[in-house]
Amino acid sequence: MSELYFIACNRVHEVIDDLYEALHEETGVPIRELEGVEEAMEGVRAAIYQELDLIKSAVSEYEDLKSKA
Repeated sequence: MSELYFIACNRVHEVIDDLYEALHEETGVPIRELEGVEEAMEGVRAAIYQELDLIKSAVSEYEDLKSKA
């Protein structure tokens, strides 16, 4: 389980790192327009929720296997 938690959390970390980069222009200047920020955030929530669902599914499967034993 720990390895799966690590994989999911590491992916969330990568998504957040990518978001931070996307919130800045190539010169390092932060994007200050709402449209640009919204564009940078596109897909971030979905990617994070996907990893959180992976964790929940793993725990659910583990509990199912445990209850059948």
